[in-house]
Order: sequence, then C-alpha cells, then structure tokens
Amino acid sequence: MIKELDVTKLITDYNDASARIILLDYDGTLVPFDLHPKLTRPATNAKTILQKLSADNKNQVILISGRDKENLEAYWGDLNIVLAAEHGGFLRVPRGLWVKQHPYTDTNNWILKAASALHALAFQYEGSFVELKSFSVAWHYRAIADKVTEAEKNQIHAALRALPFQNDFLIYDSEYTLELRTRGIDKGASIARWMGNQFYDFVMALGDSQTDEDLFKIFGNSAYTIKVGKSNKTAANYYLSSQREVLPFLQKLTEEQAEATKVLGFSLSNLK
Repeated sequence: MIKELDVTKLITDYNDASARIILLDYDGTLVPFDLHPKLTRPATNAKTILQKLSADNKNQVILISGRDKENLEAYWGDLNIVLAAEHGGFLRVPRGLWVKQHPYTDTNNWILKAASALHALAFQYEGSFVELKSFSVAWHYRAIADKVTEAEKNQIHAALRALPFQNDFLIYDSEYTLELRTRGIDKGASIARWMGNQFYDFVMALGDSQTDEDLFKIFGNSAYTIKVGKSNKTAANYYLSSQREVLPFLQKLTEEQAEATKVLGFSLSNLK
C-alpha cells in the first residue's frame, strides 16, 4: 500500500548510499502543467537543483519525459544529466548524441494515419490541438477539459480502438492528453534497457501520471518510487501530496548533500 514519503528516512538512506540513480519526470513533477506544452519553461531553481544533484559523483540524474528531444535539449541540454525524450524513445548522455532506444524503425505510417483522426477531433473540439512526435501522436484538450464529457471520452476511446491499425499503438489517457504511442515505448522498458547490469544502492523515481507507472513497476519495494499526488491506483511505494512539494523536497536533498560534503572536508583536514 502506498505511504506518505518519509523524507527523514529517505535522506538517511540517501546519505548512506554509494551509487544513486535519480529519475525525474518533467511536466507535472518538476514543473506544473500549462495549457500548452510550449508555454512551459523550467524555473531557474529547478535547473539549479538538478545541477547540484548531478554535481555529486555518486548520483546519476535522469530527466525522462514525454517531450520531444529538441524541447528537452533546449532547456536542459547544458546540464550534466541524462535526457530521455518521448518516454525513453530517445536517450542522450551528457555531451553525447541522441540515441534511438526502440528496436523498430518504421513507425511513421500508423502515426500519420492516426494524426488524421486526431486532427478531426481537434476540429470538432475548438481549443484542443494535436502534437506529432517520432513515436506517438497526442491530442491535448486541457484548455477545453470542461467541454469534453466522460461519455464523449468513452466514445473517442472506442473509435480509436476500432482503427484498423490499432495493434500498432497503446492509448495513454492522463492529464487531459490522449496519446497514441508505439507499442514497446515506455519509461520502464527504456530505463531497464539503459541500466543493464549497472548497480545502484539508492533508487528514486518521481512522477505524476499514467506514463510514470511503467517506470515504477520495474523497481521493487526497496526503491523510493514516488507518486506526485496521492493515489491508490499506482505502483509507486510513496507519494508527495502535490507538485508544489517536489522542488522543496529536492532542494532539501541538495542541502543535505552540501552538508555531508562540508563534514567530509572537515574530517579530511583533521587527518593532515
């Protein structure tokens, strides 16, 4: 059963660890949602916090998002962190090139056909829009969420499941976004493939939506998998009540990190 995050215990385990992996979702976790993804900009303190976390050589920080690689690189590419775009479809290590993580190469045919269906939705629901990416196509309706009834959503789902190429994609519906994504593309599969045989004695993953559940599921009970927003329908072990708590929590980790470095420096100076 999911529990409220015990920050004190987490910090103790964090300080005791020798190799840490920290996985962070972007929208709804590091930043609040906006009416349009292109309107969202990371706050300066968010970048500063990730910069401090990645400065510790015990930490491997990964920002894993549904956003495309161009967007992630524009705002986060100057940090010493791993970037995973399109839910892990593309991955880039610091100062490296983007690498395609998915084994399939010909995914455009179904995406372009599905885009036509979603553009018809956008025409029907004025104020919504379609976002086309390499591995998926999404219909965003946050700006008109109050105009889309539950019955209408069910009808839309049924229509999409009836498409002749429906075996090529999975439907993800969360945070007023209906996304059709290539099968096999998800955060959990991508990170599991990337981690391989690497060992970490501290695992922390934060996310807020359905797309993060794939990530939570690959880790066991000892991991700090943290749902942003309390929910009983999650594979996460812990929760933070809201997105507003995320940056203060991460800031506290960097302060503990700085204090530990200061203490270590003092101890070493006494040995001279």
